[in-house]
This record gives sequence, C-alpha cells and structure tokens, in this order.
Amino acid sequence: MIKYFYSFRNVIFTLLLLCIACNKDEDSVSPDFSAQPIAPIARAGNDTTLYRPYKDYVLNGSASTDPDSNIISYQWRLMEGPAAVKITQPHFSDVKAYASGLTEPGNYDFELTVTDEDKLAAKDTVTVTVIAPTEEPACTNPEEFIFKDLSWNYSWIMEIDIFNFYSNLPANSQIQNIYIKRDGSDEWETVVYLGNSSGYSLHTWDYGNGVLVIFPNQNMEDDTPDLKIEYCN
Repeated sequence: MIKYFYSFRNVIFTLLLLCIACNKDEDSVSPDFSAQPIAPIARAGNDTTLYRPYKDYVLNGSASTDPDSNIISYQWRLMEGPAAVKITQPHFSDVKAYASGLTEPGNYDFELTVTDEDKLAAKDTVTVTVIAPTEEPACTNPEEFIFKDLSWNYSWIMEIDIFNFYSNLPANSQIQNIYIKRDGSDEWETVVYLGNSSGYSLHTWDYGNGVLVIFPNQNMEDDTPDLKIEYCN
C-alpha cells in the first residue's frame, strides 16, 4: 500500500513538472502577428457645377482616409479639360490645392493620388463642370427668391456668403438680376456681377465652389440686409 502511494505521488509530481515546463515554453514563445500595411482610401470630393467660368477652384482631399493614419502626400493633376489649368499646392502634405484657369465652359476632370508612408497609394477623381450663362434675352416676367436678414462676415474683406445657393432655385435657372435692401430702407439696390463691375461704386456678386458671395460698396457690418434674386426658368 505504501509503495503504491509513493508511486502515485511520483506520477502527480511528474505531471506538475510537465505543466510548469509547458507554461514556460508558452510564455517564452511570442506568436508573430506582423501587421501588414493597408493602403489609404482617396476621396477627391463631390462633383461640382459652376454656373459661369471661374478663375480659381479649391481641390480638397481632406475626406481621404488611411487605416494606418500615415498619409504623407496628396497630389492632383488635370486629366482632361477644355482649358489649360494651373494647379498650385505649397506642399504635397497639404490636403488642399488650388486650380486656376477654369475659364472655358465644359468638364474639368481632376485626379487625386494619395500616398502613405508605406508607399501605398490610392486614386480618386472629381469633375468640375463650368456652365456659361446663356446669352438669351431676359424673360419678361422673371421669378424671384428673397433671402431674409442676412449677416455680413469679415474674414479678410466684408462679404455675405450663401452656400448651396442654387439649391434654392429651380433646376437650370438663369440669374437675371440681384438686388439688396438694407435695414431701414425700402429701396432695392442693384448688385452687379463682379466680372462686369467697373469700379467700387456698386454692390457686386460672384459665384464659385457652390457659394454666392456679395461684396458691399461700403461697410455694412451692422446691417442685416435682404437679398432678392430674379431668375428665369
């Protein structure tokens, strides 16, 4: 009986030693799960329509992403377009670039290439469509849309910015006239297109990147004017 007891105890002791040895082996071996680099995802932005030839357009790749968070360059090029375009970008690490020379109506196709530290790259394209105003005579009974109580802002000059301006008008509308009415006045003052302006005596307007911009002929910081758009369908 005693002999049997000692034999059983030796078996248990041996098993314990084996378990300890196994645990040490497991602790000493680290599995090799080397992470594979993942390519970035390029996003050049949404296609845009400009309703008159426009000198400058902002190309924006800020929506691009990278699972490894190591994008190092954003490079733009014009793939196709009706006019020569100059692309200005101070550094390839900048998410924005500036395209100048969109002076002819038509489609301008831009390609964005995003590259990360692992030299993996991805591409995306965006189309900027420039539509020239029609030379048709103004309609005899234009429709109108009025923006109420607008606010001037001051970034580097005084201006009113109306984003997604054309979403307030029916599709394919043509602007005929723009007027502004200041606080305390019943008079609608004419706002002229900046490209046709001959001086600083008039309110002026411009349009680009989906934004209607109004510039005053004098400081209107304390004013909350109304803006009337006359258009034809």
